[in-house]
Parts: sequence; structure tokens; C-alpha cells
Amino acid sequence: MTETETRPGTLNLTPSPRILEMIAEVDLQLHQCLCELIDNCLDELVEATRVDETLEPRIDITLPAAGKVNRSAKVVVSDNGRGMSQAELRYALSAGTSGKQRFGSLGLFGMGFNIATARLGTITEVRSGRRGDDQWITATIDLREMQRRSSYEVPLRYERKDPDEHGTLVSVTNLREDVVVKLKSASSIREVSKNLGRIYTYMLRDPDGPHSGAQLMGGLNQRLYVNSRQVPPLVPCIWDPTRSVTYKAAEAPAAKQIHVPLTNAFACMNCGRWYTSRYDRCVDCESTDIEERERRIVGWLGVQRFADKSDFGLTFLRSGRAITTRDRSLFDWEGPDGDIELEYPIELGMGRIVGEIHLDHAPVNVRKTNFDTSSPEWRYMVEKVRGDLPLRPQLAKRLFNRENDSPMSRFFNAFRENKPGLRYLMPGNGSTAIHNEAKRWAQKFRSGDPEHQTDDKWYEAAADHDRVKNGPPPEPAPPSDEDDWLKGEGLGHLGTAADDGDGHSPSQDQKQPEPAAETRPETEEQRFARYREHATLLPDTDREVRLGTAQAILRVYVTSGVELLKDGQRQPAVVRIVAGEVEIYVDSNTTLIARYGWPPLNVALVCAAPQLKSVYSVSGSIDGLVTSILEQFPDRRVDSSAVRSRAEMLLEGLRDRLADLTSKDAATFWSALSGQSKRAAESYAIAVAPDVDWKAAVENGEFARYLGVEGVLDLVSSGPELVLDGGLFRTTYAALGEETQADQVARVSAFLTDLKRMVMGPPLQNTLELSRLLLTADLLDAEIVQA
Repeated sequence: MTETETRPGTLNLTPSPRILEMIAEVDLQLHQCLCELIDNCLDELVEATRVDETLEPRIDITLPAAGKVNRSAKVVVSDNGRGMSQAELRYALSAGTSGKQRFGSLGLFGMGFNIATARLGTITEVRSGRRGDDQWITATIDLREMQRRSSYEVPLRYERKDPDEHGTLVSVTNLREDVVVKLKSASSIREVSKNLGRIYTYMLRDPDGPHSGAQLMGGLNQRLYVNSRQVPPLVPCIWDPTRSVTYKAAEAPAAKQIHVPLTNAFACMNCGRWYTSRYDRCVDCESTDIEERERRIVGWLGVQRFADKSDFGLTFLRSGRAITTRDRSLFDWEGPDGDIELEYPIELGMGRIVGEIHLDHAPVNVRKTNFDTSSPEWRYMVEKVRGDLPLRPQLAKRLFNRENDSPMSRFFNAFRENKPGLRYLMPGNGSTAIHNEAKRWAQKFRSGDPEHQTDDKWYEAAADHDRVKNGPPPEPAPPSDEDDWLKGEGLGHLGTAADDGDGHSPSQDQKQPEPAAETRPETEEQRFARYREHATLLPDTDREVRLGTAQAILRVYVTSGVELLKDGQRQPAVVRIVAGEVEIYVDSNTTLIARYGWPPLNVALVCAAPQLKSVYSVSGSIDGLVTSILEQFPDRRVDSSAVRSRAEMLLEGLRDRLADLTSKDAATFWSALSGQSKRAAESYAIAVAPDVDWKAAVENGEFARYLGVEGVLDLVSSGPELVLDGGLFRTTYAALGEETQADQVARVSAFLTDLKRMVMGPPLQNTLELSRLLLTADLLDAEIVQA
């Protein structure tokens, strides 16, 4: 440097507009760019509705039609909020301004706004105006022109408006080539709407809507439109909070609020640092913009009305916007050695625990795609919602001598199984869970079908499953001899028959009937109406099926307490076909069901197939017709993975229940085991819990949690008095004769032998054998004493 050169006192570090273009190369999806603009609109509308309760908030997005899109087309986002003054507009568009992006407003006017619009195109116009103003103010941000001039100065123009008009409109043109390509796809608008409905479901939901759990889930009832079509929220399809199951002798509701109050703290609105006491200036960025902010963890946990391999998990939100969806990180447990173990789901990989957790005080990344999971705020939420112990009670008790009492653990243990029936609130068809049918109903729920908004259809299917599976109620007992003697003495009113209040029993009244009216032949309509009064509909059959080249609605009813007649002759099943609707009624007492355990649907189809083949002119064999109909019921397919999963769940339940017994008399139970079963239990324990204290486990009875099926078989054969008579199994034993006792032991042992085959045997492909094993699993499940 020469002596004549001047030394400037400052350096101009204003960045080139090219920086925004370079940042815009970040791979933001189209809907993510729109989200940055929508966030600012929602921030404004939430505040505007507080000021003016008569305002009907609305956000409109206009995307060019697929057939007309080119680089000169426009992407427009507008709202009917309060609008901005010139000073407010200047502040909002300043590229280096972050606003209250971390702990105040949801939007990122400033840097985030500029990045989002630059990602869409190079020319952005922002027009805004307030109620009472007579002009719109429009700012034009032309990145190419700004780069040519190396200046951030943008031109403003003014246009006259009606003083009652107000709001803000952002339009982007000179679109980027990849944005044009995206918009040329006919499905792009549908994809954008779907993503926006998922991300803003809380903002768009009606808290007083008709769907089950509406008030529990809440919402702000905002309105968002894409090309004049309202964006529907992706509402969780959960059971109503009034539904519940029994877990550990207490009611476990199917949906429950989460509310964890936290103490207020002070946040730097510039850099996001929190302080437990007030500071005048931030020690990190020296900003004086420090505010006291409320902190809390709120939301809900619930059970979905259907199980799915991917559509479940939690949604974490910040200021009403979903940051992550279908998040399953709280289903993991980190063991003492640092290994991460997935605890849920455990059955066929299908889960249904869902929920929403609002963390307005927790930091997110700039792109709003995730929370900072290393932050204290996130870790504290995990502790309060999920807990730091295993969700599985037996593992928690073994490792830490206490159970996880968190809200998540309660849901996990009450609803971790997907077995059909009311015990777990799972729709079924009398044989299996109807996962596919339940998901089909959920699609109707999300499309707004009014008949599927509440959980009534799902609940009825779960209740019907129990009714079909358990069969008709027992017939009333015939009058006793004592009743006959009393009646003979004129004292029938003292018998077991109910008194009608006037000293007469119903049986007495029946002996003096009213004079018979003129009887008329029963019409077909009346006959089938009578059948329906004594029937339960198989839930998965109320659907459209393909019969040859035709489509028909198929309904199968299981009847009890009524004779099914055709031409005056009793039938196992009868068919009625009217106007493209097929109704099949099958008697629950027919031999194939009552004695051979056939599923009612199979019996119905076999009996009805000849008539269906004739009416619908179906070519081929009757066997082919029955098979083609059954193939349209995927829930009824049986495979080896379903059998194995069911068996593993049963074995785990046996171990849990047995551990309660062995803890009271460990030595007696241990001595009843064979040497082989003892060695197998020890080997399994070391494999799944390397740090297990096996000597202590033998002494305190915890060894039961590692027993295989062979060990349970040992207890049944060597110590039946330990596990029968309501110990581990309901089976009666002590009060029976010696030969009958042996029969009871043989019966339970046969079930357990099948369980061993299901757990340890090679995969089976024979459908009949698989069905038999599943039936055995049902029978064994019914024998196990529930905790």
C-alpha cells in the first residue's frame, strides 16, 4: 500500500442480489416455497381476527393451468388481512431481517420470504393496502435488475383502491425452468393441495366439526384455497375420546389431551436464545429485543380407527404448522448401551397410535423440516410425553424395577395389539381384523362422507366381530320340575317365571291368548325383514364385488334364533337379489359353522354360488366363482407371517402373566421345569439382555419372562396345579377326576404344541393348516387368564 492510498473507515458489506439466486438453488419443493408465503398470511390473519371478529379470513393461491404454464406465467398468494403501510412493507421485505422467526410469528418475511420467492422466479411483486387507505402500494423485486445495479433499492408504485379494500398479494413471475416443468404436470395442483392440507391441518380444522374427536384435536378454522378450490385439512381419523378399553382394571380412553405447563422464560427475538431471568441485551447477538414468552407442551394422543404399515405416528407442530408428520421417534427406546430399539409397532409392523404435540417454544431449522432434537426443549418434551424408560412394562421392571408411567406408555400397553373386537377397539369380521376395510372407510372419512365422520361404523364392526365370534346367546333354560309342581298346585306365580306385576306370569298370559286375527301369508319382504331382525351383518361384506362381468353390492348376515326357509324347507343359507344388491343370510347354527368352524362368509358363498352363477351368467366353475369373490377380500387371506406374529404376541402374553405367578413362589415353578427348558431360558435371556443377573432372575421369578413354549409345556405337564384353575389358564383341574384331569392337561398341551409350531417351525404355505393354527391361537387366547 502506497502512502497516497486512503484508508476507509468502513467496508460496504451489502451482499449482492446474486446471493439470493444462489440460495434459491436449494432444493425446496413447490409446496415448501408456498408455505413460506402462507405462513406470513396466517400470522397476519390470526392477529387480524383478534382485532376484527367479523373478518372471514381467507388465503388464495393461484397456480397457472398445466396447459398454459410458461416462464411468464404467475404464481400468486393473497390474503384479506389488514395490509401493510409503506414502513411495514419496507421492514417485511428487508432481505437481512429475520423478524420473530424463531419464537414469535410463524412466517419468515425477510430472508425466508426472499429465498422462497427467488426459488419460484426472479421477479416478485408485493401489493398491500390497509382499510381506509385510498392507494395500493406495490413493490417490485427484480433480482436480475438488482444484480445489474448492485443495489437493494426496489421501485414502488401506487394505484388507487376502494378504501374498504385491504390485504396483501404476492405474485411471482419469470418462473424458473424447473418450476415450469413441475407445474406442467396435471397432478401438481392436487399434490400441492394435499401437502398443504397435511402441513396446515391444525390451522384449517374446524374445532366444532362433525368428526369424532373434533374438540379434543382443536383447530383455527382458517380458509385456504388453491385455484378457488378449498384445501381440506388432513384430519386424523381417530376414535372418539369417549371410547375406551380396560387396562389393568382401569378405563384407558382411546384419545387423551396432553398438557404440560412450563414456567415463562425470556427469549431473544433475534437469535432465539432463552433466558430464565430478564436480560436487557442478548449476550449472543446483543439484540435488545427480548420478550417474556409463555412456554407449554400441549396436544393429544389417540388411537387411529385403522392400522397401517406407514400411516401412523405423531405430528409435531410449531405455531400451528406441522413441522414433522408420521414421526415415530418416540416409539424408540435408547438402552443403557446406547443402542436404539424400536418398541412399537410389534404386530406385523402395523401401527395406529397417532397424536399432535405443539412445541411453539422449541427451535426448528431454517427450512422448517424438523425441530432441533438436540435442544433442551425437545428433550424435555420427550421426557414428559414418552418417558425415559422402556414402554414395555416387563422390560422396564426388569431393568429399572418400575414401569414407565408416561402418557405414551399407557397408550402403548392398552392398544399395542391389533386383535379384532372391542377389547382393543379393532373392527373384525368374526374371524380376523378387517384392516383393509377399515382403511377404505377411512378414505371415505377423509373425503367428507357424512356417514363415516364419527367412529360408529368402526365400533359396530368391532362389536359385530365379538357377536359373530362368540356365537348366539344361550337358549333360556326350560322350566324346572319344581315350577311344574307349583303350577299343578295353582301356585305357578311362585315359580321362576317373571311376574308381570299383576300376579300373573308371562306363561299364564300365554295360555290365554287373544282371539287370533285373520292371518295373511308372509310376503318375501316381511320374511327377509324378520331375518334381518335376528342377524348380524359381517362388516367387511357391505361392499361392491365383481361377479363375472357385473358389479353388485354384497351383504352377508349371520342369523341366530330364526329358521331360514326356502319353499318351506329349512336351509343353512338363503339368498335375496334385488336391484344389483345381493343379501345372503347364513344360520350360525349350521353344521359347517357350529361343528367344523367354517367362516360364515365361506359358508354363505358356497351355498349361494349356484344361484349367483345363474343370475349373473358367470362362466367357469362354481369353485372359480367362490375363489374370485374371496380374492376381493384381502383381509381374509391367511399367510405365515400373520400366524407367526399372532403366536409371538401370545407367547409374550403368557410370559407376562406367568411372571406374576413365579414372583410369589419362584423355587416351586423353577423346579417344575426340565433341564432343557432351563438352559433354553438362560440362553435366550443372555441373547436379549446381556447384562441380566440370571441368578437373581431364578430367585425372584423373573426367569419366566424368558421361557419358551417348551417351558410352559413343562409347567402344564409337571405342575398343572400351578398354572391351571385360573393361575395361568382358566382350565378347570383340581375338582375333576383323575382321568378328566389328564384330558384337561392333554387339551392345553395340544394348544401349546401348536403354539410352538407357530413360533419355531418353518413358514407354512398350506392355507388350511394356517387357518387351523389361527383357530388354535384363538382358542388358546381364550384360555389365558387376563391380568
